[in-house]
Amino acid sequence: MALLLFLIIPLLIITGLSYVTNKQANEENVRTNMKGIIGILANDLSKTANDVIYTVNQYSASQANGLFLDLRSLSELNGFGNFEDYRVFTRLNETAALQVGKLSLVHVNAFYVNRANYPLIGSMNAVEIARLLADPRFKHLSEAEASTGLVRWFRAERESGYGDAFRASYYLFLKKTVYDPFHGEVLGTLFVGVPDSYFGGLFRNAGDGIFTLYETDGSLLAGMEGSPRTLSDGPRTGWMRETIAVPGTSWTLTYDLEASSATGDMAQRFWYTIMAVSIVLFVFLFMSGVIAQGLNRPIRKLMRVASQYGEGNSSIRYNAAGQDEISLLGASINRMLDNINALIRKVEAEQEEKRTIELYALYSQIQPHFLLNTLNSIKCNLAIEGDRANSETIDALMALLRAHLRVHEPLSLGDECKLLAQYVSIMRMRNRLDIDFEVLLPDRFRGIMVPRLLLQPLVENSIIHGFTRDSRAPRIRVEVAEAIGGIEIRIVDNGRGVTEEQTDQLQRTLMGETERTGERGIGLYNVLRRSKLAFGEQAALRIESGKQEGVVARLFIPIRDHDGEDAIDD
Repeated sequence: MALLLFLIIPLLIITGLSYVTNKQANEENVRTNMKGIIGILANDLSKTANDVIYTVNQYSASQANGLFLDLRSLSELNGFGNFEDYRVFTRLNETAALQVGKLSLVHVNAFYVNRANYPLIGSMNAVEIARLLADPRFKHLSEAEASTGLVRWFRAERESGYGDAFRASYYLFLKKTVYDPFHGEVLGTLFVGVPDSYFGGLFRNAGDGIFTLYETDGSLLAGMEGSPRTLSDGPRTGWMRETIAVPGTSWTLTYDLEASSATGDMAQRFWYTIMAVSIVLFVFLFMSGVIAQGLNRPIRKLMRVASQYGEGNSSIRYNAAGQDEISLLGASINRMLDNINALIRKVEAEQEEKRTIELYALYSQIQPHFLLNTLNSIKCNLAIEGDRANSETIDALMALLRAHLRVHEPLSLGDECKLLAQYVSIMRMRNRLDIDFEVLLPDRFRGIMVPRLLLQPLVENSIIHGFTRDSRAPRIRVEVAEAIGGIEIRIVDNGRGVTEEQTDQLQRTLMGETERTGERGIGLYNVLRRSKLAFGEQAALRIESGKQEGVVARLFIPIRDHDGEDAIDD
């Protein structure tokens, strides 16, 4: 009875704790891998959504250009009554083919219907359009909604009464109504549908489990077999879930994985081990009356092995020297621990291999030199045709692409400010903001070497969080001034500013150097972290409200000479 109370029961408890500990560790490792996988998918979906939105905005911009005038001229077309209408119709389709061709990897279904609901662009015919219009989501936005530049995403399934209008089982459609601000009327609506094949291929290649994409209201946008219809349904019993917001969109991506796939056959092996231990201990109890005193020491060693392994020492093993029952038991436990370690290593290796393959697949889609050469050709063609504004914009984009390709190489502060000017030039075009950008950089500081693209996140925050399309006279100023022990770089804007609570939260994040993925402040954290890596722990970043308006970002960079004295002379 004493042996049962003080030896067998504690040993079984330790074995159970070891199993629970290893199970929890394995589940945590699987959750970490799930976060990595869902993060990669979210970035891919964000890129695709931004590409679609950019293409739609380029085609449906309310500007007095040739494309806009063509859309206006055919806004009431119901059929071709003259050759001029047909010629304009052909030109619109050629322009659309160029714009939508950028999304060829996604195989989108794009079509445009005018105000009279007549198809001008795409493969849809009038009969199919009539079927679609039975669904209110395929109708034009109101003039009030269209005038704001509103875009909407919605899911349309082939089985919902659309006949043979769709090839795919469902499409995730982006809808944008073109508005004529000069006449105050709707010209037509452009639809771009991403097919199920894109989401199916993307989700299947990501690994085991169920991936599902939801809209803000929790409605289903895209998923796999077994995906919950709404976000509020939650994961099923016995499943794990990871959720992430897709950057730059209103979407939420979930990843459901069956819990049994995380633990594998650990439970079965655990019970087999318990049975083996029980059998060995039964034999031990049978012989305990004779060799009780000689078994106390090896039993304590065996208990220490199990305890230390449960505390995380995976290399601990029992020294099984001999052929007695305890040695055999120790050898069995050693094999069990080896099997558990091998299983953990196998799962980690498989997940790492999957992540590497996925990253390689993403990176392999990017051909930097091909893109640069192509952009250079486009720039030259635009310059020859006299389109200087777009030529300069492409030139700025090429400079930023080259900077990203060499982001690990430092550059002078003067060149960094030139890159900022080129970045602001692009953001003027993308956001349609006439931003006044000014750099106050004394000549003696131009040669200071800094990490490439160090200041871009600060300027990006000013544009994204500081200004809207209604902002009047937006202004960003970069000031470089001498400070005690180094220089201070100030990014000043006249945007909508931040509250005291927001600045306090940002400063707590920066002072604690806590990276917060998916939350506001990750760009600031990266700036501070890169500064400290490049210039030491004295580097500092502070965010504060402007004296009258906007936000001021203050980045201090320590600069010292070889003797340890301040390198900047008064």
